[in-house]
Amino acid sequence: MNKSNIFLTRSFLKKMAIAAITTCSALAAFTAYAQDYPNKQIKFIVPFSAGTTTDVIGRLYAQKLGEVLGQTVVVDNKAGAGGNIAAEYVARAAPDGYTLTFSTSATHATNPALYSQISFDPIKDFTHIALMVSAPNMLVVNQKIPVNNMAELIAYAKANPGKLTYISAGSGTSPHMAGELLKTMTGIDIQHVPYKNITQGLTDLFAGEVSMTFYHVPVIYPHVKSGQLKALGVATAERSPIAPEVPPIGDTVIGYELRPWWGLSGPAGMPKEVVDKLYQATTKVLSDPVVQKRFIELGMIITPMTNKEFNDFTVTELTKWSKIVRDSGAKAN
Repeated sequence: MNKSNIFLTRSFLKKMAIAAITTCSALAAFTAYAQDYPNKQIKFIVPFSAGTTTDVIGRLYAQKLGEVLGQTVVVDNKAGAGGNIAAEYVARAAPDGYTLTFSTSATHATNPALYSQISFDPIKDFTHIALMVSAPNMLVVNQKIPVNNMAELIAYAKANPGKLTYISAGSGTSPHMAGELLKTMTGIDIQHVPYKNITQGLTDLFAGEVSMTFYHVPVIYPHVKSGQLKALGVATAERSPIAPEVPPIGDTVIGYELRPWWGLSGPAGMPKEVVDKLYQATTKVLSDPVVQKRFIELGMIITPMTNKEFNDFTVTELTKWSKIVRDSGAKAN
């Protein structure tokens, strides 16, 4: 071997050795970082306003997650644009495990098809850590609306096109999609009224300023029991365990079903060790008898999935709801 080749070989081996040392150092630092996580406050972004179902379960989860991890988890509500403001914020955050969110059927399944311009990719811009819960929506109407069941509602809507209004926490949310799905399947004409603050929307519903909503059972059912609203149906194939007297909408509108869901996600590129730690912590939270009891009281169904299963599920949901949005002709209000 000539001197030139020997020099090149030595130079190559030296570079390889440096690269190996650098890689080992990086891995060691990376492992130490993951083992040390979390060593500061975690911010949990809730994509809807206080008082919504997402807020209620988000605060419960954040509290219990903090207990499991031994670190404070602070809830930060970033409402607006059907949850898109929060989703964009998290997608642009550092992927270090200190900014997390609830990805929902709205932010990660319907909104990308519903909004003409959206600044995040629901799959590529996120690390989907664990699916947690799903829940039925309940169709309720103001007491002044002269209907008592789904058949009467459909007949009334057909006799009074455009008269009935239904509220949601924003375009793309499950109450909005529930209304669009019902319109598509029955041919009725009902008008969507989105609210940035759903508390104001519910106040208007109680007062009769708007007609109805397809809202989450845990939030809306107490107002049915108090007599403020009338329940006509739930949006799942089975009855809700906390409202067994309310029949599925699908009993009248065959094939009708919508099931909103919530899962834990963070920015894309989160370290695997951090993702694993958060998944394990979430599993502990969902296994807690106190949490399980509270979720049942809220009408939630615990539906745990691993991060791979959750990512695949999100892709499937995005495909399904993109079709529903296209078929319904729905637009972001």
